[in-house]
Amino acid sequence: MQANNTTLEAPPKVGQEIQRLRLQHNLTLEQLASKSGVSKSILSQIERDRSNPTLATIWRITQALESPLEDLLAAKEGTTCFEKLSQNATPEVISEDSHFRLRILGTLNSVSTVQWYEFTAEPGAELASESHGTGSLESVTLCTGHLSVIVGEETQDVCTGETLRFRTDVPHRLKNEGEGVAHGFMVNLL
Repeated sequence: MQANNTTLEAPPKVGQEIQRLRLQHNLTLEQLASKSGVSKSILSQIERDRSNPTLATIWRITQALESPLEDLLAAKEGTTCFEKLSQNATPEVISEDSHFRLRILGTLNSVSTVQWYEFTAEPGAELASESHGTGSLESVTLCTGHLSVIVGEETQDVCTGETLRFRTDVPHRLKNEGEGVAHGFMVNLL
């Protein structure tokens, strides 16, 4: 019998991608176990890449996560050191009044736990947000301008150079109360 000198590629590690998708859907391990029919302990082992799940198990998990099986199996770890986006390719969110702009600086992989943005707000611009969930926090650092942050019934002002941290488990608003453009950075911890 002749030895085969070809190197076999390791099977894809799907655990991290399953965890990312689970967190993106705001599901606990217990909730995913209930939806998929795969036990919580097995799911935990799969997410930590300490188990080699069968194709049937992966299929049940992807069905519960409403994600195509092919996407999960195609997820590649460590393919590049850099991801560079041009200014035009950086995604933006614009407020209803079109005067508050958020440039999304965070990655898709971290969106379920942390989100960060660069923002500009024209005078009078307002950004209204619903609750980001229990235990969520937001941090706003203002580079230039003046903002009012309204959380529930409380208001706090932020001026150039200041950072304000506040709960976001209730509806909240950011409003440019100044006469010039407000510019800064925002980080949401979910």
